[in-house]
Amino acid sequence: MITSYYFPHVLYSLALTSVSINLVGHRKQVEEDRARISAQLSILESIKAQLEQDADKPIPTEELQRLRKLALASRTRSGPAQSSSSGSTAQGKDGAEVGWGSVFQGKKPEVGEGEKISHWDQKDLDALRKDMEK
Repeated sequence: MITSYYFPHVLYSLALTSVSINLVGHRKQVEEDRARISAQLSILESIKAQLEQDADKPIPTEELQRLRKLALASRTRSGPAQSSSSGSTAQGKDGAEVGWGSVFQGKKPEVGEGEKISHWDQKDLDALRKDMEK
């Protein structure tokens, strides 16, 4: 085995760099979590203030639903984008698992019945249909 006088120093510096990068990532995640939680708290406090202010006049259900969706959106925004613990798969926008094989092969996610296809995807599909008809 080839040994060098600098090998332990390289190993220590690599470990130190890895730990510091990991800590920076965790720090950013904690900052995002704090911002998300403070946004949820401010939404809930505004609902509480409205309820206390106009105790005899109820809040319209549309506004209450809008605020509820806003609070839930801030909670779910950070959830699905996270990768799994193994790092080999991640969740897409709709919550479906996306593996590295799909990424490198260029497979597009399947579109459900309720979802719309983007303009460019529709254009590609139309061009493909025209080529198939010929």
